[in-house]
Amino acid sequence: MLPAAFAAAPLADRPGGTDHPLISRYAGSILYTYGANTQGTAQLVDSEKGEPVVRAVEGKLSNRLYWGPKEASALAIHRNYQQALKAAGFEIMFSCETVQCEKLKVQRKMSDFPREARWIESDSLVTGTFNSGNQPDFHYLSARKQTGSGFTYVQVALAGAKAEGLSAGRVRQFVQIVEPAQTEMGKVTVDAKAIGAGLQRDGKIALYGVHFDTNKAVLKEASAAQLQSMADALKAQPAMKVLIVGHTDNQGDIDANLALSQKRAQAVVEALSSKYGISPSRMSARGVASFAPVSTNTSEEGRAKNRRVELVVR
Repeated sequence: MLPAAFAAAPLADRPGGTDHPLISRYAGSILYTYGANTQGTAQLVDSEKGEPVVRAVEGKLSNRLYWGPKEASALAIHRNYQQALKAAGFEIMFSCETVQCEKLKVQRKMSDFPREARWIESDSLVTGTFNSGNQPDFHYLSARKQTGSGFTYVQVALAGAKAEGLSAGRVRQFVQIVEPAQTEMGKVTVDAKAIGAGLQRDGKIALYGVHFDTNKAVLKEASAAQLQSMADALKAQPAMKVLIVGHTDNQGDIDANLALSQKRAQAVVEALSSKYGISPSRMSARGVASFAPVSTNTSEEGRAKNRRVELVVR
């Protein structure tokens, strides 16, 4: 629930809150609350063959809930957002005004969106913005814009002004921005038991806890835990011989990537031998560049999955 002092204070922006740099509020609006996720999944309404459908999108989420200036209509606010997004190069994915929104039951499709969003402070005025999916004067739009290898999405949903209460006379505006976010791989290492089980079951295992600087083949200190687990798994199965296989994404020259992946695989072999006591005769280094991807190379997240070291049973 809101702190009593805030609820009793004159209407003003939530302390610490600002507009998102990408899109401002409708002039004169009050920022009731805000929130963010560094990476998460949001739902928005898209159009498919002229019909509204709910789609999930993933990225960095920024949430804002505004109350409009008194007497500003939902229609005026809706059309201002739409014009601003188009001017900024966004493609409108779906848009409807009250009559069409009601006909297509759009509000019911998205009434839970504010409840699912993360907020620095929340209350029933936030979670109930579209309560029952039947708030008056509802408007909605979603838009997207290509940014790098992904899309930035914006959705704006409006509920008409209430006749009484703290937000009386003010259109409620739910604004959510979803920006591309790269998952930083290699934050989880695979322990020796899991490595051994993977080798026994599948004959190979991909490891993301082995780290190199870009375009270099020198192991970083952050690789130590993963290298220790690899060594422990090999010591537990002393008769096993393995290939250490280096993989890259498809960025850059193929021949250069082949050479880099070979050097990285060799660096792992040398580290396991010199620092962790694994006989060099049990290991062979191979570099295959981007010839065996496990994900798409069209996104940064996919490329991160492709950059890996694999243990393969010989």
